[in-house]
Amino acid sequence: MGDHVIGSSLAGWLLWLFSSRPGRQPPAECSGRVSMTKTNSIPSARAGLTVRALQQNPAETETSRRSMLGLLAAGFASTSFVETVLAETKIPILPAAPVRIAGIPGSLREGSLNKRLINAASEIAKTISPTIEVEYVDIDSLPLINTDLVKNKKYPAEVEAFFKKLRSVDGILFASPEYNYSVAGPLKNAIDWASMEKDVLKDKTAAIVSSGWDLGGARSQYHLRQIGIRPDIYFINSPEVFVNESTPVFDSDGNFTDDNVHKKLKELLVSLNNFTLRLRPCSVYPRPWPVPLEQPADALD
Repeated sequence: MGDHVIGSSLAGWLLWLFSSRPGRQPPAECSGRVSMTKTNSIPSARAGLTVRALQQNPAETETSRRSMLGLLAAGFASTSFVETVLAETKIPILPAAPVRIAGIPGSLREGSLNKRLINAASEIAKTISPTIEVEYVDIDSLPLINTDLVKNKKYPAEVEAFFKKLRSVDGILFASPEYNYSVAGPLKNAIDWASMEKDVLKDKTAAIVSSGWDLGGARSQYHLRQIGIRPDIYFINSPEVFVNESTPVFDSDGNFTDDNVHKKLKELLVSLNNFTLRLRPCSVYPRPWPVPLEQPADALD
């Protein structure tokens, strides 16, 4: 996994270094062109494949640069290859930027199933990958939506804190109860506040775990998807997780008693993580490697 993280950042640098037109200068933070003092033979992670780092000279042509790029690209799977290139170029490697998820429960009751689902998701995320973070976001203190509370374009302190938290995350996990065939009032109120400023929810990815007595909150889940259209929230399509409240999900200590809900919630987080990575724009930070569903979480390292 580590090689992929490093390689994803390094690939763009190498592409620039070896396919750029003559006369273009490298960025200030890059020490210069790759320079090898002699021909090295570096074993690749793939059996029977050898990558050769060729010596460069100032009179190198465009064709030879592109040939060099092909050889370098072929060796990304090799740890020793990556280490050699890093040592030569002195390119700073930044840590992988985590996928930050805000967990928002739709009910206010202290012992709410939805609050417990968000807390459980936070713990499950830690077992999936160190680059996935789910943080519980409290909406209990938000006032009822009322534009009279906005004075000179300033929002109440609780609302400003809510905005700040949502701006800092990549995606949202909603735990939505179903009230009268629809979304609970506190959750709708929170979304209404957040939609007052376009940059708070726009382009966020999102997933939903819903709860209810008969269909597991399915009707509230589909209403929530409609509500997210105007603020430009991108919901994942699968898996759909519906939690039926007629059977216990947690014991008195907060441990799962329903293994199926635990499994589905884990799959939901993996899907949200991978969808968020696909939509994340290019940056100087390496992209964490997508989590394969078919592998157990403890085998991802």
